[in-house]
Amino acid sequence: MKKLLLICVLCLSTLGLRAQTASDSVGIYAINGNMVAPIEALSYKSLKISPGFMSAKAKLEFRGKTSPHHFNGTAKFRVYFGSPGPYEMAKLYMFTPTYSIDEFGVGRFDVKKDSRYLTTTKVSIFGGSTGVSEADKIDFNVSKVRPGVYEVTVTGAPGEYCIMHMYKGSAGYSSVFDFTID
Repeated sequence: MKKLLLICVLCLSTLGLRAQTASDSVGIYAINGNMVAPIEALSYKSLKISPGFMSAKAKLEFRGKTSPHHFNGTAKFRVYFGSPGPYEMAKLYMFTPTYSIDEFGVGRFDVKKDSRYLTTTKVSIFGGSTGVSEADKIDFNVSKVRPGVYEVTVTGAPGEYCIMHMYKGSAGYSSVFDFTID
């Protein structure tokens, strides 16, 4: 009887621990007032190549002209690193302990009609560059809350932005976490 009672207590305490750490799930969470909401990884719809006479650009196209996550002037996020579950590993690999917050940056979308675009490659007869450039004129401040947990504050001009994993030029190609500054 004591063994059965001990097993029940251990099971209940394990459930309690899971409930306490549910908010610490791996990924990026938008903090807007008292609301905390996970931001889903957004994958690109297509790759557009814009040829020019002496230059060309490659752009990733993302669905929708705006993000569901809107902020006034300053966007605030909580970023959690850890071990995603097996079903989430493919879309949240960038939050494993192998990577760090230093490998993330903010990009700015160009909005046209009902889509948002990130330029990933620029080529001309004089040379070229690959990888998404971090957004100009934006403040990206990171503070450590505790090991594996960071608070990120982004301040910038009104527009469509995304937080992206920039490891070895992969920005945008794996996925992005979109938001809007009004």
